[in-house]
Amino acid sequence: MNFSSKKRARGSAWKDLQKELDEREKVEEENQVEIRKKEKLIHRVTVEEELDPKLRYAYMDIEIGRRMGRDPHMTSGRLIFELFDDIMPRTIEKFCQMLENEHEPTFRGSHFPKIFTGFMCEAGDRQRNAEGSLNIGKEQVFSRVEQEANWRVPHLNPGILSLVDAKSSKFNITFRKCEELDGWHAVFGKVVYGFDVLREINEQAGQVDGSPKQPVTIVQPQPQPLP
Repeated sequence: MNFSSKKRARGSAWKDLQKELDEREKVEEENQVEIRKKEKLIHRVTVEEELDPKLRYAYMDIEIGRRMGRDPHMTSGRLIFELFDDIMPRTIEKFCQMLENEHEPTFRGSHFPKIFTGFMCEAGDRQRNAEGSLNIGKEQVFSRVEQEANWRVPHLNPGILSLVDAKSSKFNITFRKCEELDGWHAVFGKVVYGFDVLREINEQAGQVDGSPKQPVTIVQPQPQPLP
């Protein structure tokens, strides 16, 4: 039996090859677009030396210790945030309102319920104040988080802000790069000033369950526009 090594010519071979090349080129272009999008998101959460007046910022004052004269070593400081209102506009608007409000819903008087040393902390707990008393009837303040959140924004550096969940007012602040939080918590901002305060908060980590050694409370919060 004779076998020929000569392949039969296919009239559509060139068209098939061109189609395959076109498909590969399309995939490469789509990959480049995704890479640029990812690089842009990564840039948003990097630490920058100078503030951009075109972006949105807010601040909150932090108090560490107990009031009513029971803690002579009470300390305070300020955290300034850049807020990603182009990514989560409704969430940012409500967040700023809660910084402004003197009455409910407000962050004023809320505390940090969990602090894990070298990892992250939770802030904005309005269910229990710094002295331990319960506040009943706190309503959900954030809405449509799943619809507007970009879950690919990474917890790349210390000071990244993300929501604990969509059912409460609590939010996370990282003490380091926290890849384990990526995709689970919606990132909406970052700390741009007050990393010394962040270190003081980190030092308040006490119990294994995250309970702080001293109360860490948000006091007199107000949004602050840049000059």
